[in-house]
Amino acid sequence: MFQALHIRNFALIENITIEFGTGLNILSGETGSGKSIIVQALELLIGGRGSVELIREGEEEAEVTGLFTEIGEEDEVAIRRVLTRQGKHKTYINDRPASLAALEALGQRLIDLASQHEQQSLLQPLHHVKLLDDFSLDPSVLKNYQGAFAQYQAAAQEVATLHLKVAQVRQQEEFMRFQLREIQGANLSAGEEEALSQERARSKNGVRLGQIVTAGEELLDSGEGAILERANLLKKSLEEGAQLDASLASLLTELQEGLCHLEEVAQGLRRYQDQLSCDPERLQEVEDRLALLSQLKRKHGGDLEAVLKRQQELEQSLLLLDDFAGELTQREQLCQQQAQAVITLARQLDEQRRAAGIKLAQAVEKELRQLGVPQGKFEVAWTPLNTGAELAGKFYNESGMMSGEFLLAPNVGEGFRPLAKVASGGELSRILLAIKKVIGQARSVTTYVFDEVDAGIGGRIAEVVGKSLAQLAAKRQVLCVTHLPQVACFGEQHFVISKRTERGRTKTLVARLESREREEEIARMLAGIQVTEQARAHAREMIRIARE
Repeated sequence: MFQALHIRNFALIENITIEFGTGLNILSGETGSGKSIIVQALELLIGGRGSVELIREGEEEAEVTGLFTEIGEEDEVAIRRVLTRQGKHKTYINDRPASLAALEALGQRLIDLASQHEQQSLLQPLHHVKLLDDFSLDPSVLKNYQGAFAQYQAAAQEVATLHLKVAQVRQQEEFMRFQLREIQGANLSAGEEEALSQERARSKNGVRLGQIVTAGEELLDSGEGAILERANLLKKSLEEGAQLDASLASLLTELQEGLCHLEEVAQGLRRYQDQLSCDPERLQEVEDRLALLSQLKRKHGGDLEAVLKRQQELEQSLLLLDDFAGELTQREQLCQQQAQAVITLARQLDEQRRAAGIKLAQAVEKELRQLGVPQGKFEVAWTPLNTGAELAGKFYNESGMMSGEFLLAPNVGEGFRPLAKVASGGELSRILLAIKKVIGQARSVTTYVFDEVDAGIGGRIAEVVGKSLAQLAAKRQVLCVTHLPQVACFGEQHFVISKRTERGRTKTLVARLESREREEEIARMLAGIQVTEQARAHAREMIRIARE
């Protein structure tokens, strides 16, 4: 039960506390007295958005606190909203900071607020399915469907991303394969460029190199008076000397080693001379090969190491195409499975909603007969969605596969039409009350708030609405803001909202009425500005009949 509401520095309210009772609580007052301010404060308690403009002029912050009793396992739940000039609004549940989302979730269990805005929302079909779900849908069915739909959307996004990646690689594939063929065709090897550069240098300087090598070889071995010839003569002399003096043996050994080295040099010069070539065709081949290597370096990174690295990268990237294709196939199969789950659960959801729609229509028609629409017919019409995720030729969104709309045939002989086209303001008020009353029997919400839901009606119909609110209040706590005495007379508690000016400031006041004061207020609602004894007598009679 909604036990108490405390409001401080909120709009025209300076500081008030309202202690509500069980049953039907009536809030009345002249137009402009501040009834809408009370409703705005209630909206804050169930997750409504706060605004700096709601802070009382000259104050730095506003505060709204609601105390609720016997909520689930909690004996009491206190909700406090604080609005600040700096825009740093705060939310507390049992004096612990809380998020707005947490408050909204709790608020749905505490208060069902039916305002003139919600009356207008009845004209919007998007609101109808939610009302129907509140009536009798097993929450797990919708939760399972929404979970499956979210998984499908995530899978579909992954598939789309992979398709994009594959498309991007495919766009580059031909060029990448051309580059790879070009590099592979060159048949590169590490150190090749250096070897070719040396070969080119030998070819270009072949004549001079031949002269140097020939002269060197002749000096060492084949020329007249060659070094090796003279050294061999010295060797023979030292061999003879070593027989005469053993100390020369070491010198002989060193000479022999030197002769070995000189002979190796001579042989090397002859081999070099044999290999030395000045073939113009070979030189051209070398030049062409070096030119190709230079071209590849310019295209792929500056040196042959970078070109070889690029070859590896291209080979790996092209291999990834096959990997992408395999992963894409797996993802598409998973996405198809999740799509089938969405379709299956959507059908279950649709079946339950259609069955609930029939029950809701029957229950609402029964309430409408009690609310003065005896011939009224009500139904829920279902239409396939035309936007959303397309699966197997049908569209789906987070709410399901069908959109539902409330239709009304208010009189005999008239066909069913959307509420916006057939319902007057008074009829909308009664339809909303009928729906709230029916849904209230299926929900665990503790308190219903009706903000001028009786707008547009009067006379006998107003009395019928008052009785209906009293019937609802027999099972749920009801707060009703009204201008109609036919409704107010059914209240078990009655609060009057007024406005007055003190010290140059306007402020809104709320007072709980006792028996005599209540009669006076209902008489005012009956008579207007001048309250007569006849109006007072009528008010007493209305209260007596309502009690009976």
